[in-house]
Amino acid sequence: MTHLSIVIPLYNESTLISELIRQVNLSATEVTTDFEVMLIDDGSSDQTWNQILKLTEKQTNLKGIKLSRNFGHHYAITAGLKNATGEWVVVMDGDLQDRPEVIPKLYKKAQEGSDIVFVSRINRPEKLYYKIIQKTFYWFLGIMSGIKFDSTQANFSIINRKVVDAFNDFPESARFYGTTIKWLGFKSTQIQADHGIRFSGKPSYTFKKRIKLAADIIIAFSERPLKFAVVLGLLISTSSVIAAIWIIYSATNWGYSVTGWASLMFSIFFFSGILLIVLGIVGIYIGRIFQEVKRRPLYLISEKANF
Repeated sequence: MTHLSIVIPLYNESTLISELIRQVNLSATEVTTDFEVMLIDDGSSDQTWNQILKLTEKQTNLKGIKLSRNFGHHYAITAGLKNATGEWVVVMDGDLQDRPEVIPKLYKKAQEGSDIVFVSRINRPEKLYYKIIQKTFYWFLGIMSGIKFDSTQANFSIINRKVVDAFNDFPESARFYGTTIKWLGFKSTQIQADHGIRFSGKPSYTFKKRIKLAADIIIAFSERPLKFAVVLGLLISTSSVIAAIWIIYSATNWGYSVTGWASLMFSIFFFSGILLIVLGIVGIYIGRIFQEVKRRPLYLISEKANF
């Protein structure tokens, strides 16, 4: 068994792989000489895999995995963890915003008795409006999912072998690394580290993808949307009964009658919309059940290097 594995998913990062590996090697050798670096090409459309092949020819402890298509960031991490042999495994992004020089600090903190250590990013270079939107996003995600999220943490972490094995045995097809690792419940802690600057290229995580990721996490880990739908239905039903009693009372005592078609049409469309939203929420959960029962593979590997 290797002492330390470093799992790095990549998507269209051909321009920075050489610098990434140089920095990772320098940092990993501060921890141990018995380490491996696992690069997972998540269906890149540029020269990422060719660059990986060139580097694996020069470095025997550098391994490459090419997925047959783009399965997604967290599935690429899953492929890396499944193939990693380390007693300890570092998971980090490959754009150098997760700074490799933090790896020795992660390892040292883990040796104090924790199974999991996450990096909380400080001094992030984002603009103020982005930070506000991000905090609001994680707040809403926490409310809807029932899970406490730390907006300063992403995937950059170190986990020991028993955590890796537990993650690999996780039966669900929905894979979200950070959320799943925390759900497993092993002893965890965190360290603080400066957030790095992207070395080159453009981020692949768009706002649309973040929204989709949040929705997937909510559906995978929480029943709260269904409970909110029930509460909403109860509130509307209660309000309708109160309104009906008031109308009857008004008509009996003051001769009041409801006039006008505008209010009637508004009510019909409004409550029809509410009904469709609730049915949509239920439909999403049914769709997730359909995905689970098909039991399709989480990812497919087309090539490997240095295995």
